[in-house]
Amino acid sequence: MRRPARLPLVVAGAAAAAFVLTASPAHAELSPTPSGPTGWTPDGAVLATVATGSTVYVGGDFTGGVAALDATTGALKWTGSTNGPVRALDLTDDGSRLILGGKFTTVGGATHRQLAALDAASGAVVPSWRGAAGGVVRDVLVVGETTYFAGTFLKHGGMAQRGLGAVTTSSGALVTSFTPSADSGVFGLASDGSRLFFSGKFTAVNGIPRNQVASVDLATGSLDPWLTSRPCTGCNVYWDVAVDDDRVYVVGRNAWAIQALDKVTGLRRWQQRVYANGDAQAVTFGADGLLYVGGHFVTVMGQPRSLLAALDPATGNLQGFSARFVTSYPGIWALAASPSRLYVGGYFTAAGPAPNRFPYFAMFPWVTS
Repeated sequence: MRRPARLPLVVAGAAAAAFVLTASPAHAELSPTPSGPTGWTPDGAVLATVATGSTVYVGGDFTGGVAALDATTGALKWTGSTNGPVRALDLTDDGSRLILGGKFTTVGGATHRQLAALDAASGAVVPSWRGAAGGVVRDVLVVGETTYFAGTFLKHGGMAQRGLGAVTTSSGALVTSFTPSADSGVFGLASDGSRLFFSGKFTAVNGIPRNQVASVDLATGSLDPWLTSRPCTGCNVYWDVAVDDDRVYVVGRNAWAIQALDKVTGLRRWQQRVYANGDAQAVTFGADGLLYVGGHFVTVMGQPRSLLAALDPATGNLQGFSARFVTSYPGIWALAASPSRLYVGGYFTAAGPAPNRFPYFAMFPWVTS
C-alpha cells in the first residue's frame, strides 16, 4: 500500500506530518513528464513508497522486495532481500529505520513474518526487531514510539486481533493495550497525531457497526462514536485513507471513488459525487495542497484521467493535471509526496510521454511557471 506525503510541516512526529497540507507557491504545478529510477528498474509492481529528505523508498512485488533511491535523481542506493512482496512502508521519526510490512517470511535470510525493520541508510535488517503478523500486512504507520499496522491477519505476536495491531517502534515488542479488532480486512491507516483512522472491508469494529472506515483515540484506544453511511450497495471497501484538519478522505469503488467525510460526524462534506470508471486505490496530499488519487480508472467525473487525478480537497472539484500511463489494470497502489516530487507506484508498464519508460515507478516534479 501507499505511504502518503512526508512534508516539512510537523505535528506530533513525522508520521503525523504525512497528512498535513503543505502548500507550495500558487504558481507551482505538477508536470505530466516524470523521471524514474536510474541504474535500476523494478521488475514488478511497486506497491508502497515513502519519501523523506534525499531518499525515496519503494516496496513491492519485485526482486528484493524493497529498495532505496535518490529522491531527486532516482539513482539506486540499495536493494533489500525479502522472499515475498512488500505492501507497506514507513520511517521512524528520526529517519534511521524503515519499517516494512507485506507478505514475506524472511528478510535478509532471517525469519521475519510479515513485519520487519531495516537500517534506512544501508538496508540491513535489524535482527532484534520482533514484530510479526499471522497474515498479510497492508499498511504500517509510525506514530512516535508506536508502530500501527493493518491487514488481513487474524492474530499477531500470539495476540488475537483481526486486521489491526501495534508494536513498539524501537523493538517490535507487542503493544497489548491497543486492542481494536475489525471483522474483516483493514487496508489503510492515517493519523492526525491524536487519532488513528483506518479503512478497509470491515463492517464492524469491536462488534460495533462501522462501514469500512473508523477511528480510535490514540491515548485510550477507544473507538470514536462517528459512523458514516455506506453510499451505495457495492461501496463495500475503502482501499486507502488520508486526513487533514477536519476531513477524512477515503478511496474505493468507482461509483463513489473518492469521498470526503467530516472527522467528527462522519457526514459527507462534498456537495457532489466524485465517481470514476474504476476503483480509486491510493490517496495523498501534494505539496501544492491538492489531493492526489491513484487507481485503475481512465475517467473521473466523465473526464479523461489515466490512473492518476488531482482534486480540490475542499470541494472535490477535479483539477487539470493529467498524465499518460500504459497498462490500466490493476493500476496505481502507491503514492507519496515531497516538496519537489510526487512519487507514483503500481502495475503500469510505462509512465509519461512516449517513448515508453519508467515501468512500475515514476517521479513527477512540481515546476514553476
